[in-house]
Amino acid sequence: MTEGVFAYETEIADGEKCACVTGLVRKRRHVEIPAELGGLPVRRIAPHALSRQEALKTVSFPKCLRSVGAFALQHCPQLVQVSLYDGIRDFHNGVLRQDPQLKRIRLLITEGSYSVMRDILSDTDVRLQFCLEMPEKEARLLFPGYNYSFAENTMARTIQFSIRGSGMEYRDCVRRKGVGWWGYDRLFDRVIHEDPHAAVEIAADRLMYPVELADVHAKAYEDYLRGHASDALLLFVRELEADTEGIFAPEALARLRMMSDRGLFAAQDAGEALRLASDAGLTEACSVILDGRKNRDQAVDSGTFSLDDW
Repeated sequence: MTEGVFAYETEIADGEKCACVTGLVRKRRHVEIPAELGGLPVRRIAPHALSRQEALKTVSFPKCLRSVGAFALQHCPQLVQVSLYDGIRDFHNGVLRQDPQLKRIRLLITEGSYSVMRDILSDTDVRLQFCLEMPEKEARLLFPGYNYSFAENTMARTIQFSIRGSGMEYRDCVRRKGVGWWGYDRLFDRVIHEDPHAAVEIAADRLMYPVELADVHAKAYEDYLRGHASDALLLFVRELEADTEGIFAPEALARLRMMSDRGLFAAQDAGEALRLASDAGLTEACSVILDGRKNRDQAVDSGTFSLDDW
């Protein structure tokens, strides 16, 4: 059966007649799975139901969903964001495999469960950001990637395993009933040596959304951004420039504004990012960067790039 852009089947689950999404009838860039199809609640996404959708960029699952089948979103080359609720009980293996552009998972916590978050993280070794929307608070947590490899030692007749990167340890901070915030923050010393770009994003997000953030860790994050301000500003401006559909632009601009409001960069840190923002026509970003220079009480002399130059 079909309804709108969705193909579905009816089935009985837990004694209830419900709908299971089996595919898309038409290609879409942005898909929001409805709560009902044919008047029945959508409880399940079938295996491979949304796989190999070349145009798909974002997917939102309804609150009533309880199961996502294996490889349901596999090999979607443009997929960048998935939104879902914590009521999902079964998030099977391979759902998000071979999705090279995937950057963000929006997880709405309404039942106090982090099981689906843990399931997703245990099934991927690539960098991935979680946006947690909890009752009365929000958090942003970036999980760095890691490499898991093994080699056969023929002399000892053993197989030796090795893990490169802190991504596995970051993932271990997520439990079925919550996040070990202190454990997450204490890993920062590792990631700054392994993945500087990830370190910048982790620091910015934890300062912007300081859920259970201890003062000692907040200071470490601020010190790192202050010491790497030029790289951080460039990274956030490039994210703004690359995001032509505005999916990640608000977050990149908010990170710039946070650095500006906290006075985390000086005039000499801002020149290259300001030029890039100006060349790309990012007027709001330029304004935020200029405000940040003022917040550090840096005078703009005649030899410095200023708002009048663009």
